[in-house]
Amino acid sequence: MGKHPFIPLRHRAVRLLWSAAVISDVGTWVQLIVVGSLIARDTGSAFQTGLIAVVTFMPQGLAAPVGGLLADRFDRRKVFAAALLGQATMTGVLAVVLALGVREPLVLTVLILMSSMTGSLGAPSYSAMLPDLVPPEELMAILSLGIFSWNSGRVVGPLLASLLALTVGPAWTVAFNATTFVVMAGAVALVRRPFRPHEVVQAGVMERLADGWRATRSTPGCWLGIEMLIIFNVTAVGFMGLVPIYASALFDGSTGLAGTLASAQGIGAIVGGVAATVLSHRWRRSSMLVGNLVALPIALSAYALAPSRPLAIAAIFVLGGCATPLFLSVSTMIQRDAPPASRGRVMSINQAVGGGFYGLGLMFLGLLADLTSLRVAFVIGALLLVLGFVVLTRRTPTWRAAVEGTLTASEPSPSLV
Repeated sequence: MGKHPFIPLRHRAVRLLWSAAVISDVGTWVQLIVVGSLIARDTGSAFQTGLIAVVTFMPQGLAAPVGGLLADRFDRRKVFAAALLGQATMTGVLAVVLALGVREPLVLTVLILMSSMTGSLGAPSYSAMLPDLVPPEELMAILSLGIFSWNSGRVVGPLLASLLALTVGPAWTVAFNATTFVVMAGAVALVRRPFRPHEVVQAGVMERLADGWRATRSTPGCWLGIEMLIIFNVTAVGFMGLVPIYASALFDGSTGLAGTLASAQGIGAIVGGVAATVLSHRWRRSSMLVGNLVALPIALSAYALAPSRPLAIAAIFVLGGCATPLFLSVSTMIQRDAPPASRGRVMSINQAVGGGFYGLGLMFLGLLADLTSLRVAFVIGALLLVLGFVVLTRRTPTWRAAVEGTLTASEPSPSLV
């Protein structure tokens, strides 16, 4: 039963949360494409276009640690629902500003930053809830459902963004995104059971943060996953946030082409996620990881050098299929090995690293693209990805055991950080 990628949906709570997450993820991608295309058209800058994606995801690096403290102190369901309602409010303010005709990149960036920071306060609570929803053998499957949700949004959202941008304009498009957060909060409220931490430690804020860091650092699977996330986000993942400027600068495309590229990546990601979930019961996860680390830089280089729109769409489809199993493997490692009492704080570190270093990587690739070209920036990113993982595996000889979950916390391994 645990081998089926959709088996967690037999649980009512999972069905509720996942269905609402699909709607919310569609709204997020609608907003990313519409606002990103506005900035790309008005500025022509890869850096400023990428900044919209940065402020959408990088707040995880700022607010997630606080969210982790909340997740390990209060009912995680209530924390998550409150954060969603706060995010809906801030996104509604963004919609009103757009309706008033404001297009200043700095104003839009600040509002998106505030909305994302509000949502990030609840993200560790949601992640910490997931292992309590299913038996251990279904952990990878429920995490893959999150990837399916996010990438279903990536498929449908850009197409819907193209339609909404032409019919109702950017303000109502962003208002649609605000509504999806309310829908998600309603689904959370319908899961009528508490998700309280296994153990609430009465200690100061700094002491609890330090305890979460120690738990992450002393757990090999968690720490290796964090290191992999850093390398992956700094070198390669930034291509996702640069889709609007890629479409505009290389192929003179607008929202329609940007949406098509994002959708193709989303379809590839769903295919890759399903394949990874099924194959994880047949192949060693460390071997699957190596295969993806070989394929991903090749796919990124092919996307960078694509000479035509059809080849660019095909390349980003393959790129999505290669990137998703890496995310899934790392997420499963961290969720699997995180100590229950500090799971919220461990997941907040995971999200802080993911969001923070994704933002840094996106700014790095954006600046590099403005100085050279997008094609050069992506190829350099692919080469740095290979170099980073070679160095990591050389300095961490026990990395395979950490990936497989056979390395205990009493056997710490050398690391890059």
